[in-house]
Amino acid sequence: MNEGTTIAPARNDSGLVSVLVPDEVACLAPLVDAGVLGAAEVHLAAWVARCGLLHATNDEPVIVGVAMACWAALHGHACADLDHLALAVERERPARQYLDGEPALVWPNTEGWLASLRAAAERGLVRVVGNADTEPVLDSAPLVLCGRRLYLQRHWVDECTVAASLRARAGTDVLSVPATLGDRAARLLERLLPACEPDGSVNQQRLAADLVFRRNLALVVGGPGTGKTYSVARLLMAMMSDAEDRGEQLRIALAAPTGKAAARLTETIRAAVARVESEEEHLAVLVSDRLTDSVKKALIALEPSTIHRLLGPLPARRQRFAHDATNPIPFDIVLIDETSMVSTPLVARLVEAVPPTARLVLIGDPDQLESVELGAALGDIVVAAADPLSPLAGHAVRLQRGHRFEHDSPIALLADSVREQRVDDALALLRSSTTEGLTFSPTEHPSSEGSLAVIESVVAPVLEAARDAAVAGNARLALEALAGVRVLCAHRLGEFGVAHWNEWGERWTYGAKGAPTVWYPGRPLLVTRNDFRLGLANGDTGVVVLVDSRPQAAFADATAPSGVRLVDPVELEDVDTAYAMTIHKSQGSEYDSVVLVLPPASSPLIGRELVYTAITRAKRHLAVVGSEAAMRGCINTPARRMTGLAASLAR
Repeated sequence: MNEGTTIAPARNDSGLVSVLVPDEVACLAPLVDAGVLGAAEVHLAAWVARCGLLHATNDEPVIVGVAMACWAALHGHACADLDHLALAVERERPARQYLDGEPALVWPNTEGWLASLRAAAERGLVRVVGNADTEPVLDSAPLVLCGRRLYLQRHWVDECTVAASLRARAGTDVLSVPATLGDRAARLLERLLPACEPDGSVNQQRLAADLVFRRNLALVVGGPGTGKTYSVARLLMAMMSDAEDRGEQLRIALAAPTGKAAARLTETIRAAVARVESEEEHLAVLVSDRLTDSVKKALIALEPSTIHRLLGPLPARRQRFAHDATNPIPFDIVLIDETSMVSTPLVARLVEAVPPTARLVLIGDPDQLESVELGAALGDIVVAAADPLSPLAGHAVRLQRGHRFEHDSPIALLADSVREQRVDDALALLRSSTTEGLTFSPTEHPSSEGSLAVIESVVAPVLEAARDAAVAGNARLALEALAGVRVLCAHRLGEFGVAHWNEWGERWTYGAKGAPTVWYPGRPLLVTRNDFRLGLANGDTGVVVLVDSRPQAAFADATAPSGVRLVDPVELEDVDTAYAMTIHKSQGSEYDSVVLVLPPASSPLIGRELVYTAITRAKRHLAVVGSEAAMRGCINTPARRMTGLAASLAR
């Protein structure tokens, strides 16, 4: 081990961590001491320094640049934008700023920093580029400087891959299926998605369907309940009917970032088919113009998967897949739901694998939380599509009209206020919340007696029903009960965190003594990692039930005869208790009732997208527990991930 100074950074959820700062990167010690940098960033900078191309005294700005490019990637940013880096770092550590007289961080002068990075290009440490490369290649330079943005090279290549692929796809609508529908299919589409609403206004869902039909790149975005997936499902019915009339078969791939989101996609498709059947009976549609049984069966038989499974994971190569540009996936239409959850590197792998003749349909809500991993791909793509000079202009439709909520739903009104940054309106809604749809418990301490009573009144009856069904061995009923409520948190630990509220969940289910065993009946489960051996995906939810007096983990499975699949708990490796879950983990799900535990106002996790995502998980009842200051801080703090994708797509 090299000699160096042991520095103790800021205390975090996992406790006090010591980081060794080698002498060759001693200039990083203040950033480590301030709790900004950890072991990964320091070790990468030290590795670059040991290549012999850096001089500790003269190249301190370059050493800091290496560490901060790594810091940016670890915090979800695609790059370190040198003009906005200081603000991004302070957002991660507001509680430490000026703590006990601690001074503000001192950063290199930006212009001097850029000059040092450009000079390092002569020694092969930095590749300086003017804009996105059409055909990016990996070389020996660990860093890429594009304008005033500094990238780790791999993330630069991923951004270039996405930008080049989407620009090319938007510029050439070469489709593998006919660009016109036959008469019968056209009549079917007009009935399923009429061009005008009953009041004469334009049917936005039809606009979305027409966009998907005309383009081989289509973005269908909007909030929950606006009918994004539903409208595309109805278009698929018309297109599949047209293919059937021509004696052909349309190859369709449906995918989502998590197993839970993929299951929701299945539910949406089946609900669309069932509703069309009901409408046809009600309207007495001629048999010749009905959706045929073969098309219905084909739609219901579609099996949405996770994006990883669609691309074909290679266990030995985590960042690569079986399908890529040399081995594209064999489909005519590739539809991705919940795209806001997809990281930029995964979008890069996806666009490489989708053949240029196929339609690529990206569906999502850009106002929700971005990917838990790197980048904000959907948001960047939507921003670019809104620019009339961008190649992506005309490739996006934003749906506005909601269908999940009534127009006067307090949940919908609160979500709109948060999304549009109308702080006073949002707080007024919370203060006046007297309906069953919205309740507010203003508090600095969610575990206070009054707040506990509010949360217990929402959660406990559902948990008791799930426990009773699980004890009786009724897995389906237990799963349905637990799908009715969830406590959502920003933090994992502490009074505002998931672990704390999972403990309360056990108390409300089994009393003050808590659960009798680890695998107790009624325990809600959350799969935290893909398990292809068991056929479980990250985000899948289940429950422990008693079967012949033995605990079994039950998961919903549409392919199983009973709709439920049982797994022996000893086979499960990566599962958590899920009375409560992080807001990130809740994406792609919806619950009848949601309890939102706001983070404290001083938390680095506060954010508009965070609270908007949590609010829109609730269908009928939302209970907000936290302070008005925290809500105000969330609404006034939009996400600001540092990326260059939107700029690259605008060219």
